Amino acid sequence: MTGFDMRMPVVNFASRRPLVVPALLVISGLMSSCGTTQPEYFSPSQSSVAARKMQARVYFSVEEADVMSAAAAVLQDMGYTIDEVELPLGVISASKRANATSRMQAFGSLTLDSMKCAFTFLIACDGERYGGIDDVQDIRLTLVSMPKGDGDVTVRVTIQRRIYDKRGRLSEQSTISDADVYESLFAKLSKSVFLERQGI
Repeated sequence: MTGFDMRMPVVNFASRRPLVVPALLVISGLMSSCGTTQPEYFSPSQSSVAARKMQARVYFSVEEADVMSAAAAVLQDMGYTIDEVELPLGVISASKRANATSRMQAFGSLTLDSMKCAFTFLIACDGERYGGIDDVQDIRLTLVSMPKGDGDVTVRVTIQRRIYDKRGRLSEQSTISDADVYESLFAKLSKSVFLERQGI
């Protein structure tokens, strides 16, 4: 073909060396950093360790079946409905609905709504703030029992709640982290496990 130069262009690498060397150094540094393991990335945080300690208890020299039976009885006594029991997996799921209204929150909202109603000459009496206060909470509890192989059983409990306002809107969803809640539950479970072992 005429009019076209089919020869490959010649690249002068020597002239580009000042750019190539820094680029290679950057790439090498990135590769070495990727190959370096950062142990802290794979270690549990202090908050997660504290939560696990709060949510778990070990019951010594006891059968897992006795723990599961005792746990189901305790949860029912606490007003929970047993939604699901997986004996082979050692899992109990339970739930209940409870009141979530705070007297202080309700009083404050009613006061603000009343002031709004008065200042607008009864035009804006919509009860907006009162409708936004917490009304009910759906609590879901999951209990997992884990035999340790030496006759002991570790029990871990997690509790989540969903709070709805007076208008039925979801206002909060969280995991309960109050240590007293778990302490109270495990105290009742310990007593129930003892009674279960005694056949009472």
